[in-house]
Amino acid sequence: EEAFNKSEGPATRLQWGANYLGALIELAPEDTARIEKTAAQLFAEAEKDPGAFYERSERSLKKVASLLAAWGKTPDQTAAVGRIRAQLDGVCGKLDGGDAKAKAACQGLMKKA
Repeated sequence: EEAFNKSEGPATRLQWGANYLGALIELAPEDTARIEKTAAQLFAEAEKDPGAFYERSERSLKKVASLLAAWGKTPDQTAAVGRIRAQLDGVCGKLDGGDAKAKAACQGLMKKA
């Protein structure tokens, strides 16, 4: 958590945040509120970064999405993933329509299985 909190730069923060989220899910999968808060923070930070859906940042966000998909099994977790998905839909909706690559990458992150 400390490494994530102290990290600087958008790509670095997303990378450390994805690693932190992975540790949370592995070590405290029942801590739904903390996991949801962390994922929401990562997507909020991605919204502010025009390069979030490219290269290293995109890989970090894909990791976040796959971690959440594997984690969301209980009713509380499923509800949390739904709220995070809704937040991400808002992020994708605000992307520049001329940037088809970023928009497609964003929309593909948390597609319903």
